Formats: sequence, C-alpha cells, structure tokens
Amino acid sequence: MKVSVIVPVYNAAAFVRQAVESALMQPETAEVILIEDASPDGSLQVCRELAEEHPQVVLLRHPDGRNHGAGASRNLGIRNARFPYVAFLDADDYFRPGRFSIAKELLEADPAVEGVYEAVGTHFETPEAEQQRWALVPQELLVTMKRAVSPESLFEAQSPVGDEGFCCTDGWLVKRSVFSKTGLFDEHLRLHQDAAMFVKFAGVCTMVPGQLDAPVAMRRIHDHNRIMAPRSPGEVYRDHSLMWGTLWRWGKGNLPRARREILLDRFLSCGPSTNVEFTYSPLIQRPVRYAKRMMGLVLRYPDLLLEGFFWSWQVRKVRSALSQALGV
Repeated sequence: MKVSVIVPVYNAAAFVRQAVESALMQPETAEVILIEDASPDGSLQVCRELAEEHPQVVLLRHPDGRNHGAGASRNLGIRNARFPYVAFLDADDYFRPGRFSIAKELLEADPAVEGVYEAVGTHFETPEAEQQRWALVPQELLVTMKRAVSPESLFEAQSPVGDEGFCCTDGWLVKRSVFSKTGLFDEHLRLHQDAAMFVKFAGVCTMVPGQLDAPVAMRRIHDHNRIMAPRSPGEVYRDHSLMWGTLWRWGKGNLPRARREILLDRFLSCGPSTNVEFTYSPLIQRPVRYAKRMMGLVLRYPDLLLEGFFWSWQVRKVRSALSQALGV
C-alpha cells in the first residue's frame, strides 16, 4: 500500500516538523504533500527545509500566493497526489506509530471497501489550553464513532444529529478515487469542511470502521485552534446552517430521496443543535424569531420552496407547537 499524506499548513511553524516526521515513520507513506497557505509565522521556511531533507516531501503553494483555507489546500493536495490512497494530517497534529496498520488490512482484504475511519486522540499543548480553552468547548477527548456501524447505515447514523459520534480528517484513509463520487472539499466553508466531507463519504462510499477505541493520530489543542475560538450564537448557527445547506444541495444530485430528506431535515433543524439561543420554541411563543429564521433560509436558498418536504416539515412544527401550547 502506498499512501499520499496531505498536510495543509498555516501558522504551524512550531508543529509541522513533528507532523511530517510522524507521517514518514509509517512504512505505507509514499509521499507527504505540504500545502503552505501563506502563513505569516515562518512555516514556509520550515516546509522548505523538510522538502530538502526528505525526498518523499513535496511542497506546494497556491498559484496566487494567497491564503485560501484548509479546504482549498487539501484540494490542491488531492489534485497532486500520486498514489492510490490518501490520508490527511493537520500540520499541528501527528500520527501515532502503526497509523495505517489496521486500515491497510481492511482495505486490502476487501476491494469493495473505499475507506476506513478511525479514532483520533487529544493532545493539550499547555495546561492553560486544557483548563481554559477546553472549558469553552467541552468535547470528548477521543474523537470517534461510538460503535462500529455498517457502511449501509453510516449515513443515517452520522448525519441527523451525530449521536453516534464523529471521525475527523486525521483518522481517515481513503482511496483517491472516492473524490470522483463526493467531489472535493467545499472551499466556501471556512469551518466544518471535514464534517461535510465525512457525511458525503457516508452517503456515497463504502466506509468501514477501523480502530475506534484507541487513537491512530493525535490532534493538538493550543491557543490558536480556529475551531476552538469563541463564537457568538449567531456565528455558530450561520456556520452550521451553511454546512447543512451545502450538503442538502450536494445531495440533490447525488443521493436518493430518503437521504436527501435527512439532509434537509438536518438543515432546517440545525439551529436547535448549535446553541440554546436558537433552540426551537413553539411557534405561538416566538413567531417573529421563527419566521425570521425561515425567511432567512428561503432568501438564501429559494429552491427550498420547491421541496415538498420543506412544507411538510413546517406543518409538523406548527402542529407540535400547537400541541405543546394546548397541552395535548
């Protein structure tokens, strides 16, 4: 097995060497593609040094020399990957020994398998990161699916509410060919590109679980993790709404009706899952807020009005609100 490891790099001068060396330690790693994304912190120089030291390391930059974000950087890496399998590693994270051993066995044992997802652990860079930053966004220390899910059920288990868990990019190993089914990462999503891609994997690819109870990679938590930065309830809602709206539109051309409706339900319901400020309340109690939220969605996505499920969803919400108000 030969794997292309794709590493988007932004402001990771202090960490990218460990990331690259952890990838090169894996016998399956055939190349490490660094995409330096116009970092102001000296990352480019470190990347150049790594490319000079290791023949397997390829350094790329966006043609215009500007910052484009993690999604666009991963896409540049995918387009330039030379080997049949693709893995991802954030520049401030690192692989553990034996990163691909279980995934390799699963992929080579069954040609129908297109990807393997595994658990990722958490490395706190400083005590302050653990005590202060983590308190703002409490999460599981092991990012994983909570149980093994069959490929046929992964989409339903993952997309509605995520109760079954989640696997981030550091824990994926996929055939390069899967991107002909899913498309590349959604570059207009500045956050949650990985979550959106995992839903796409689950929807159209044969993805199987690997090691779920122990990490194959470690994500580093430090003061500059963008996903950990404080966001207002409105920003959280906007980011989740944009992700699920993007997935719904993607699903219209790629998924059967039942799965499209799951995405549309998640899109319409994404407010309740993000912050208590946006929790759905009975229509009678807060009609103005509810109407504004729906109007905002329709203005951005006018094709919602053509979806029968959109109208039936509204009817269900109104009936539920009336039932609660009347105590029925």
